[in-house]
Amino acid sequence: MLLRLLIVDDDTSLCQHLKKFFERQKYKVETAHDGDQAVEATGTFHPHLMFLDIGLPGKSGIEVLREVKRKDPSVRVIMITGQTEDELMRQARVLGADDYVTKPFTLEYLSGEVLDKLHKQLFHELRATSQDLAIEREKAELLFEKVNDGVILVDAQGLIFMANPVARATLGLPADASSMSARQAFEAFTCNPPANGNGAGEARQPSGGPADRLQHLDTEKGEPFDLTREVPKTLILECRVNPIFTPKKDRFGYLLLLRDVTMERKADTAMHRFISLISHKLRTPLVTIRAYPRLLLTENAENPLTDFQRNALETIARQCRLMEDMVNQLIAFSSLDPEELLCQRMTVSELVTEALKLMPDEMKSKLSQVKPEPNLERLYVNVDPTLMQHAVRNILENAFKFGASEVKIEGDIPNGHVTVRFSDNGPGVPPEDRERIFDRFYQVEKSFSGQVPGAGLGLTMVKQTLEAHGGKVWVDSRVGKGSTFSIQLPAAKG
Repeated sequence: MLLRLLIVDDDTSLCQHLKKFFERQKYKVETAHDGDQAVEATGTFHPHLMFLDIGLPGKSGIEVLREVKRKDPSVRVIMITGQTEDELMRQARVLGADDYVTKPFTLEYLSGEVLDKLHKQLFHELRATSQDLAIEREKAELLFEKVNDGVILVDAQGLIFMANPVARATLGLPADASSMSARQAFEAFTCNPPANGNGAGEARQPSGGPADRLQHLDTEKGEPFDLTREVPKTLILECRVNPIFTPKKDRFGYLLLLRDVTMERKADTAMHRFISLISHKLRTPLVTIRAYPRLLLTENAENPLTDFQRNALETIARQCRLMEDMVNQLIAFSSLDPEELLCQRMTVSELVTEALKLMPDEMKSKLSQVKPEPNLERLYVNVDPTLMQHAVRNILENAFKFGASEVKIEGDIPNGHVTVRFSDNGPGVPPEDRERIFDRFYQVEKSFSGQVPGAGLGLTMVKQTLEAHGGKVWVDSRVGKGSTFSIQLPAAKG
């Protein structure tokens, strides 16, 4: 690469003389004769080195130096000055001038003293930078080799140019897989949709070969999907594809992250089968248990109940309702199937109204503290009413269970998606729990929130329901200030 040199002096003959000399030294040279030309040439020519006369007409050399260093501090600047300009040179040094030469000077002096010193300085800086880059590269390679998940780097055409040991061992790749495409590396796998929610529900059937996702890498945005291999034994890999860009925003290649989730998916399937089985088995005796307290509480003139007996039966009936509600949540959690949604067009206001009717009896007194904004009547979504009403009910119930006394509901429709925000004045959620509260059976520990009833599935059901509808849920919270749960759904057309 030729070094670019810009010579700035109002003496045109000197400029031409220096230009010819440095072109023989294998520099690429441009000249300028006043301050404005110098600043403009710096922006278009991008010199590595500049000879700058300090006494230019109009815009002075000091002013040019200030603008050049502000726009590109990497430009090396050697000032050309007279012998009596000590104060100006002090200013030039402060502004970042690298050296100076005094008129008159010889070409041998430039090449022997000034440029030699400058080249040595550049060499030392380049060597230091190279050493830093070598250290950073060694760190990156060590991390790449030692990471527990599979990592594959592919170029913009989808050809592998690096794979870490975990990826090579998992896929049976050779040590040098540079001639192999990502599609070929996964030819034994079929492509599955991403796991629903937190792995809820049994795995859906594969949707086709890996070409569906690995032949069109430019469409990937880092969303997870499963790759499944059945022979010689079942292997399920959760895969994420992230694009890599150069500093100029050109697509350089892709980073593939692979995680073996075979045991997780099998455990999820077994757990959901167990939940479905046990919840259905519990429902039958609960129906009987619920009926008898109601029968025994019927007024009997001959044998009236004592206060103790009445309180005991009312407690049994109340706890039975709570357990029945929990069983119904378990059944809903284990049976939700995105392919069996019965969707219809409705307003968010209608969703909230119907959700309030589903609130448990012990929270009926709090319903007046739910404050929906009027504009919810103008926000339309296409959802399964039963599922989405229960999702909204779970958000509201969760807020009141954990200490909120008021919930404000507002919404808008940015970028074709309806966003609804449920803002409460409860204790808030600690930062370390904000992602985990959507995990199944997880509750913030009672030392923070107090003992609360429930199976820990309410927010998991919310997340699962939203994702089944192509939406999402998240929380923003400040401890002691309350939480805002936001749900986002595609806006209904028409």
